[in-house]
Amino acid sequence: MTTPTIDGPAATRDLTGPALMRHAERAAELGRSVARTGAVTAKIPELAKVDAGAFGFSVATVEGTELGVGDSDVQFSLQSITKLFALVALLQIEPTAWEHVGWAPTELGYGSVTELERAAGRPRNPFVNAGALIVTDRLLRHTGSAVGRVSTLLRELSGDSATHSDAAVAASEAAADHRNRALAHVLAEHGRLLNPVEDVLGEYYAQCAITGSVLGLARGARFLADRRLHRLVLDSDNIRRINAVLLTSGMYGAAGDIAYRIGLPAKSGVGGGILAALPGVGTVCAWSPPLDLEGNSVGGVAALEHFARTSGWSVF
Repeated sequence: MTTPTIDGPAATRDLTGPALMRHAERAAELGRSVARTGAVTAKIPELAKVDAGAFGFSVATVEGTELGVGDSDVQFSLQSITKLFALVALLQIEPTAWEHVGWAPTELGYGSVTELERAAGRPRNPFVNAGALIVTDRLLRHTGSAVGRVSTLLRELSGDSATHSDAAVAASEAAADHRNRALAHVLAEHGRLLNPVEDVLGEYYAQCAITGSVLGLARGARFLADRRLHRLVLDSDNIRRINAVLLTSGMYGAAGDIAYRIGLPAKSGVGGGILAALPGVGTVCAWSPPLDLEGNSVGGVAALEHFARTSGWSVF
């Protein structure tokens, strides 16, 4: 019997800077070409003004290699990517917070009121909007400023002093949003909120409006991949749980598709960013504003899929 051979770049994983740069440049080139098939979000009017042709791609390895392609140092609106860092900030203070937000994949969508009602106001996981509202609420109670704590954490992890909450984006979302208001009132009706609804919503909008760059995000999320950083950020058990929930629930309704196509724990945001991690190896981040119907970056998904396939980055 002939032993089968593995043909292609996934057979080995070259983590040297030049090899990663080649993979990243090719991934970015593909991502840019695909991005034109998507549309910049209209849900937040301020974000509709963003340049649809912008594209950034960055990689950071546990060995310290960092590289960026295109608009890798440009600040953009992180939106739901902040849910990851808000969860980390809360778990640093309240390690048992999982009992309030759950960890199961959503069955009806990230903004479902029906699913929340069926569960008596307990969100499915921290990355659906109701779960993120609970995280923000509890952070607000513990710290007095959820957005302040998340911004500080991001600056500390990324080393990016330009990270800030964009007041114009926060106000734009607040003026246009109805779904999160409904979710917050359902949570309050079930006794799940510790603070007044309007206070929680104000913090949530400001948190989602935090900015960052793909280079800063890749660097800032390296703790998800590097066990040596765990004790400096969060305990290993909680980081393992976060990676698991990112894989099953981090990409809106497309989480299963992304796991199948890319095979990395990942979190996206309607600002066009996608952040992914490969435990033991490194992190990768893409930014391209045009979105698909699920609310994920068209170009970002294509770039990450190409990068994962050609570089051999996958948890499977």
